[in-house]
Amino acid sequence: MLFNSYAFIFFYFPLVLIGFFLIGRSNARAAAGFLALASLFFYGWWSVKALPLLLGSICFNYWVGLQLAPRAGRSDATRKHRLIVALAVNLTVLAVFK
Repeated sequence: MLFNSYAFIFFYFPLVLIGFFLIGRSNARAAAGFLALASLFFYGWWSVKALPLLLGSICFNYWVGLQLAPRAGRSDATRKHRLIVALAVNLTVLAVFK
């Protein structure tokens, strides 16, 4: 599904927009989860085979984000090194699979 396809413009986008705002009225966190699942569905519509790569990337980046949070015993130099490694991994994945 492309952004300029009829399926996106007349079906997917309106349903996701309405769903997001309806869910968001009662629970902002659930609305964000709905939007994340809708995004995965949109991406999977294009290529189901690429979903594991996207999910792996999401999990890796979430884990790195947790590692970058300031904590006792974690120096700025260590956090900077982890950030550089994470950027290198992300750019490598982009270069290989794009």
